[in-house]
Amino acid sequence: MEFTRVNFKQNFFSDRPLELLKNGELSAVAFRYETGVCGLRIQNRLCDMVVLPYMGQQIWFAKFNGKNLTQRSIFDQPQATTKFGDNYGGLLLHCGLTNINCAGDGEDYPLHGELPFANYQETYTGIGYDKKGKYLAVGGTFIYRNSQEYHYAYSPQLRLYENASVAEMYIDIHNRRGSDLDYMFMCHMNWLAIDGSRLVYSAKKDKEHIQVDPTELGGDSKRAVRIREYGKRLLEEPTLADVIDSKTQCYEPEMCINIRYESDQNGWAHAMQVMPDGDACYVGFRTKELPYALRWFCRSADEDGIGIALPTTGTNRSTAYQKEHGYYNTLAPGAHESLRFNFGYLDKDKAQEMEQSIEDIVKNSDKK
Repeated sequence: MEFTRVNFKQNFFSDRPLELLKNGELSAVAFRYETGVCGLRIQNRLCDMVVLPYMGQQIWFAKFNGKNLTQRSIFDQPQATTKFGDNYGGLLLHCGLTNINCAGDGEDYPLHGELPFANYQETYTGIGYDKKGKYLAVGGTFIYRNSQEYHYAYSPQLRLYENASVAEMYIDIHNRRGSDLDYMFMCHMNWLAIDGSRLVYSAKKDKEHIQVDPTELGGDSKRAVRIREYGKRLLEEPTLADVIDSKTQCYEPEMCINIRYESDQNGWAHAMQVMPDGDACYVGFRTKELPYALRWFCRSADEDGIGIALPTTGTNRSTAYQKEHGYYNTLAPGAHESLRFNFGYLDKDKAQEMEQSIEDIVKNSDKK
């Protein structure tokens, strides 16, 4: 294994694109949006992505095999803010580690934690080689300190292999305090929801493994009544959400479903949005550290997004709920933890192979 690393700084990014590296069909180009946000465009033959190195290492945009599969939103480019709802249009956001969802009664913390808009102290790109071949990487380290409570380093590395349509994420978490770190994590991956698509996933289809958390809106407006009625139907039959249909479903403003996944012999869970043509958006994750995945919908006249599977340590509930129910991981003083997940695009043949693999995982889990 080898890796050639190119460090960069914010002053590398300007209105004029700057190619930081190029190796065959792998390239990384630095540029700056009109809003002032730094963007790093990375490409191989099949993928075209924009990473925001100094805004949480979010992936703002992704196109696979020529298809834009990023959620539709009201934001045409990232905004220079750290307020979650004022800049929400990207494909992928890291969430955690002190909390991963909305604050509950009596709680006060930023939505989805400190990671979505983290300003990374260290950033880099580079070309590496391993047993799987040549890849382009983008990564960095964010150090979070809070007196008497937290001191950790969060280091993600995104890898885009040559000729691959599925990207890989490697994350290292280092507890730098002399006491245990109880952390929560979720990766918010927001794909374009496409009517007629099927959701295929390695989880048992019963109410024990699929738990709907209906959205409750106050009042008797048509919008509020519609989502309440649909939420009741989902509670009775959660698999109603397995085929995407804007005419019979209601996901405005949003809907969350918590799912406990089964894994294959290598410890990985898998999920797809199989589109009408048979190709698919894909998410895979290692369940040892991330045993759950949240399914998230947001479909309106202005937004259209689906979180096929958001790998997570827990649920969509508040931090107090996660702590009370043990939905967190613990790192000893000085210890490291590795998180792994993959995401991207599968053509029709590969999607069919993955669907068969998912069916086998579920069948085998029933025999345990």
